[in-house]
Amino acid sequence: MSWATAYIRGCFYAGLRTTSRCESLHAKMGRFVERRYGILEFVTNFQRCVDFLRNNEDELDFRSLYGSPVLQTQFPELENSGALNYTKKIFMRFRDALKRSVRITIVECNKLDDRTVYVTQKYRRPQFRWTVAHHFRENSFFCSFLRFESFGLPCVHILAVLVQLDIGCLPESIVLKRWSKTAKVELEGSSPMNKEGDVNAVYKVRVGAFLQHCKRLARVACMQENDFKSYLEKIVEETAFLEMKNGVGTTGRCSVDGAEEGVRDPVAVQSKGTGRGQEPFRCWGRKRRKCSTCGIVGHRRTHCPSGPASQPTCSQDPTEDIVPHSESQSHAPDAGDEDQSQRGSKTVRVIASPLTDN
Repeated sequence: MSWATAYIRGCFYAGLRTTSRCESLHAKMGRFVERRYGILEFVTNFQRCVDFLRNNEDELDFRSLYGSPVLQTQFPELENSGALNYTKKIFMRFRDALKRSVRITIVECNKLDDRTVYVTQKYRRPQFRWTVAHHFRENSFFCSFLRFESFGLPCVHILAVLVQLDIGCLPESIVLKRWSKTAKVELEGSSPMNKEGDVNAVYKVRVGAFLQHCKRLARVACMQENDFKSYLEKIVEETAFLEMKNGVGTTGRCSVDGAEEGVRDPVAVQSKGTGRGQEPFRCWGRKRRKCSTCGIVGHRRTHCPSGPASQPTCSQDPTEDIVPHSESQSHAPDAGDEDQSQRGSKTVRVIASPLTDN
């Protein structure tokens, strides 16, 4: 919506002109929340989304605080001042404006009692003229282009005036606190201890404010080894005292040298089998099989002396005729009887069963 710029010009909206940022936030929420979720699942996944956004913010803060960008413009003093004051993302926009400031020339300079008014003009564009007023007492700058009032960054006309005045450091009046690296310092100073409301919400606010101070402490306490050891020892002592005071127990305490006291590695066991981790390694012997009948080591069920005797016997289906062995030997069968006996012998089955003495 290009027409919206004319209506919001001069009012601070942090660069918002369309609903694109809202749509971007909705797209990020869509990765965690679905329509079929109930109230419990929605709250859980919404908290995951908030943690994801906070993690991204911490990562951007880390990239802004550590490391320095490479100077690229013809005004290294102003560029270095912008790198020290602005965050990394805002500094990129400031550097682009500083590069384009070489195309601005100052055509008039009117000195008054409390301020100096400069008339700037773009190179070979006489129809585009803007006035910059420099107030001496507040050391502030005001441009009719209203970029600082709209977005919070100095425009190319103000930067051209700074170059004309040979100023090597950005004045505090044109460094918006919102885009600076120290933007969260004021939020850290506001104590939420006396706020009334949800206990969990107040606790999370306190944790966030305390973490910011801890980051600042860690940044300077880790520069030297003596400071690191002394402050680490103090933190461990104070933490142990607060745990005892509030009745919060821990399974193990951390000493100053980083070793944990009271917590040891668990006993390593095999992923398969019954596990023999308690026995020494040398005592492991070959596993011997036991009898499933009497439970004695040395033999199997088939050779167990206390088990039933296994001797093969001949049994026959009661529905079939049994031919006595004496009769089969008493007479010699003829050819027809031999064929019949061969056909009948096919139906006889031999089954092993224990013998019984009559």
